[in-house]
Amino acid sequence: MARWSRSRLRTVGIGAVALLGGALLIVPAVSGAEVAPATAPELSRPVTTATDRVATVTGAGGRSPFHFKPASGDRSTPFAFVSTGGAVRVQRFGHAAVQAKTGAPAGRSARVAAAATTYRTTFTVASQNWTAWNKTIHLWDRNGWAFVPVTNPANSLSATVNLPPGTYYVASMYGIYGVDSYLLTKAFTVTNKPQTVRLDEASAKEVAVKVDDTTARRDMSAVWMSLPNGDLVGFAGGPRTRTYVTTASLAGTTLRVHEVLVKAGSSALKPSPYRYDLVKSWPHPLPAAPVATVRTASLAKTTTTVRAQGVNTDGSYSTVPMTGEWTGAYLPTTMRFPATVTEYVTPGVTMSRLVHYGADQSLQPADRNLPAGTSPGEAVGAGPLVPSRRAYDDDSRRYRNRLEIIENMTLGDAAGNRGADHSERTTMTLRSGGQVLKTSQTAGLTADVPAAEQTYELEQTSTRKVAWSQLSTSVRSEWTFRSGGPAYATLPLMDLTMAATGLDQRNRAGAAPVRLTVVPSTRRTSATSTVGTVEWSVDDGRTWTEAPLTASGDGVEAVLAVPATAAFVSLRVTARNEEGGALRRTVLRALAGPATGGDETVGRTTITDVRVNGGRAIVFGTSGEGEITATFTASDPSGIAGGGLYLYHGSYNTPDGVQTASTQCAPVNATTATCTASIYFWDIRYSLNSNALAGAWRVAAWASAKDGAGFTDRHGAGSVAVKRATTLTANATPEPVQKGKMVTVTGALTRADWSTWSFKPYAVQPVSLQWAKIRTSTWTTPKRLKTDASGKLKTTVTASLDGSYRFGFAGDTASNAVTSAADYIDVR
Repeated sequence: MARWSRSRLRTVGIGAVALLGGALLIVPAVSGAEVAPATAPELSRPVTTATDRVATVTGAGGRSPFHFKPASGDRSTPFAFVSTGGAVRVQRFGHAAVQAKTGAPAGRSARVAAAATTYRTTFTVASQNWTAWNKTIHLWDRNGWAFVPVTNPANSLSATVNLPPGTYYVASMYGIYGVDSYLLTKAFTVTNKPQTVRLDEASAKEVAVKVDDTTARRDMSAVWMSLPNGDLVGFAGGPRTRTYVTTASLAGTTLRVHEVLVKAGSSALKPSPYRYDLVKSWPHPLPAAPVATVRTASLAKTTTTVRAQGVNTDGSYSTVPMTGEWTGAYLPTTMRFPATVTEYVTPGVTMSRLVHYGADQSLQPADRNLPAGTSPGEAVGAGPLVPSRRAYDDDSRRYRNRLEIIENMTLGDAAGNRGADHSERTTMTLRSGGQVLKTSQTAGLTADVPAAEQTYELEQTSTRKVAWSQLSTSVRSEWTFRSGGPAYATLPLMDLTMAATGLDQRNRAGAAPVRLTVVPSTRRTSATSTVGTVEWSVDDGRTWTEAPLTASGDGVEAVLAVPATAAFVSLRVTARNEEGGALRRTVLRALAGPATGGDETVGRTTITDVRVNGGRAIVFGTSGEGEITATFTASDPSGIAGGGLYLYHGSYNTPDGVQTASTQCAPVNATTATCTASIYFWDIRYSLNSNALAGAWRVAAWASAKDGAGFTDRHGAGSVAVKRATTLTANATPEPVQKGKMVTVTGALTRADWSTWSFKPYAVQPVSLQWAKIRTSTWTTPKRLKTDASGKLKTTVTASLDGSYRFGFAGDTASNAVTSAADYIDVR
């Protein structure tokens, strides 16, 4: 059996990133290749570091936050970074650093490389908390603030560099999950000789923002130093840690802190009812004690509701202050959606926000700046989940005789919040006059076209299947538009917004009719746009029913009487404009129905040999984390394109326990693949905060075929036992004992309590007394008994031969088997 009863440390501190219970600690984007400037937060591009492929998502314009996730699904290996001169330098700990341009102005030229005479400078860190996994040392030339690379082999406690005379600024950042995090800085001068510059954590002071709410505790924090040139050093901090900084500073520097607080004791089953989102800046000179306390009554107050996508889902809600620097760090609060949380926010600060479902799917609510006092609440993630019109001017364009198609907004909510799903597969085809001009396997393509105006047809299909969303599994958009050149302008593609009433917090229809509102529009033009038809289907598009329409504002309204037997509702809408443009959009499973869908198989795709943790139970004690592996075999005559699985406890639609996974499928032959999933319990005190979660967890698994037609989804593909750890003791007396006399054996059986996080007596449980003769390994069972109301054991046997006594507990569906240590008795 796999067993974790003691916490393993996991690096998360300075500039590091880790997945926490399915929620991403988001930090500036990193890569090992150049990333072109982007103006849409949802633009995602795969790039490569020296050690791993990562997916980056860039923000709007140059001065905006960045975030990334390891494309391999690695939830543990951290990255360090520093933002300097429009570039993000990234390093997977233990490997060489690489650099990615972010579209910001080019870095300032360093005079270090051109200097003829240099002197060796050594940096040392005096630390009691340092770990080689996550320490970084960065250096700037204060004459122009150019970034200067240093040599730091194996992330040791020292670094070296050859410097010409001048003034410099050095920073070191380090920390680890569960212990203190540090940001140490120092200004120094190079004259005409070598020197050693010492950074001492003993000189650092705690930095924090606290509240007068005694029930609140720190959940996440980020601390960084803004430099005079707009670069920054960051981010120290992490989950539930204290952060210390050097308070000596330079003119033009600013210390900033972002703190997120939640209610103490919150968990997946008992989520925090509130979230404090606090920001504080201290410009030079810094206070001797950079700790601020704010009153709850002085903050902005609002509520945010995040709807789920058909099924209960673990995810996160993240925010980052927009302070005008090159990068920022989103701080996530892990939640189980649907969720409603009361937010207390530092007033007057613009916050960018993200909602993550599972690991790959996200929505980005609009930036928000709240005044002090109470503001109206907001709902995020309301269905139908359809492509959402971008607020930024980065649409598909014509540039002279080239069409540059960028339609990467394949997911959004009814409020217009933009979204993305990095696990989706997207195809595009551009035609004209019945001829295919270009195809693409991404959300973008470019095509050279004639100068003369003509009609074009653009088709895009995005498909997705993930654990955290049952909805919008396929979105197909078919555009017709006219374009001619030369021109540099947005293409006149049509858009549709959709909103629905009559859905619950999981976007599921109930007994009441669903009222659907559809509004058409056309980009770049004032041409009148109208909806032609609205059709709906409850059998995934095999048959369609046209709904009667009534005018509603700039669009139409349709009333859908969803039958109680329907598991999903698909939508197909057509629209036209007076310039010959058109759009037909088909969204499979746009909404969930009242019924629960069963297993599905299309074609000949199969899943077999599902095995979790090697068939062994997963055992947890009173703290810690654990990672297990699950495997299955997927087959289809055309081959396997991909697959996935997750664990859940309770009902399929409303589970009370969820553990998602990162899954990779490797082909065995032309038709078969072996899929391997990594399932990570990041903190059992959060994810297993109830004894009711012990027992059988079910496996939901799916796989799709390479031909795009075959598919299977099994809600009960397997199971695994998740058990509470037990302990058992035994003590035989007297020692020694006369032959024929009585031996008394006592002991106690205890079991991990996942509500108090302590071991408690396990009463009235069957236990066997076992005996083995000296110099043998054969155990017999002379007696069977039960624990008393206090979990204690006491029995007697007649002494006959030298040997050892022990107790054995066979376990049950919620508790692991355990055998006590043996106690030897000398019989005379």
